[in-house]
Amino acid sequence: MFRKFNLLVMFFSLAAFLLAGITVPVFAGDYHFKWRLAQVMPEDSDHHRRCVTFAEEVKTRTDGRIQIKVYSGGVLGDWVNINEYVMRGDVDMAMLPLAPTYDPRLNIGYYMPYMFTSTEEAKDAYRVGGWVYNMVGDLLKDQGIKGLALYPSGWAGVTTKVVPNGWEEMKPNKMKIRVMPLKACQLTWEALGYIPSTIPYSEAYSAIERGVADGESGGPAFQGYQFRDVQGVWIQTNDYLEPFWFILNLDKWNKLTKHDQEVLVSAAQKQVDGRWDYFLQEDEDYRQKMRDYGMKVIMPTDAQLKGFADKVRKEVWPKLETLMGKAIVDKCRKNVGMEVK
Repeated sequence: MFRKFNLLVMFFSLAAFLLAGITVPVFAGDYHFKWRLAQVMPEDSDHHRRCVTFAEEVKTRTDGRIQIKVYSGGVLGDWVNINEYVMRGDVDMAMLPLAPTYDPRLNIGYYMPYMFTSTEEAKDAYRVGGWVYNMVGDLLKDQGIKGLALYPSGWAGVTTKVVPNGWEEMKPNKMKIRVMPLKACQLTWEALGYIPSTIPYSEAYSAIERGVADGESGGPAFQGYQFRDVQGVWIQTNDYLEPFWFILNLDKWNKLTKHDQEVLVSAAQKQVDGRWDYFLQEDEDYRQKMRDYGMKVIMPTDAQLKGFADKVRKEVWPKLETLMGKAIVDKCRKNVGMEVK
């Protein structure tokens, strides 16, 4: 009887405590982690600054339970290797492109041409809970990786020596351009009228200089600017919005309290939110630098971009079903308003 009385007292005391507007304290995780975050861009880049700010916020909001040291410039390895290191837990976190080394479906996580052509479409798809975020996040879990937030690096384009004949109508123009060693990339640039050549990025400059290639593709305007000495034209094709990811080893994610998990996701998303306006201005700044240097900058109209997208979706996407699976490609079709058969 006495025990029941005590339990009732405790119950009503707790009820009064809550009704008074006083919150019950959240129990902190009984751990103290020191993690390494790898990213491949230089230390003077916006990517580095945002990773550092992310780490500082996580440390503050977890009361020092999670401390993250940022390693920039690829000092822990190239982006393909780092993906594997995070999967194994040898590196705790990263902010970089995803590699499809162990799952070809993850090609969708980096280069799927013309999933969208406008920034607003991309922003809705990339946000936490967006259709690209959810689709790729599920695939990452199969690799032992937790995707925290999808980080926009910039809209892609192509540089060439001279303006390609018939580029607007996607006619064959006999221009050989360097493309990334991805099947989706090769097929896309064939559809757009070029002759794709899978030259390593580190060799692209010399290949253009020696006449082995006429141009290069694979990144935003800041990449195009790097080729200003050997190229004369930049065309903003918007074939993809280069996606980086904040990622974390899944086992380490599972050891965290729900509170600390929410801190990581919200802190990463905060840096992503700040990146959207920044990269749009950054893209324009580099386009202006190209103009100032004497390069011709071509910005296709919305109608021209739609024409590029329509052709690639109809001709290239069916060929990617053997690489990514029909289910993945059908999700893309559904979300751009195409018929799914």
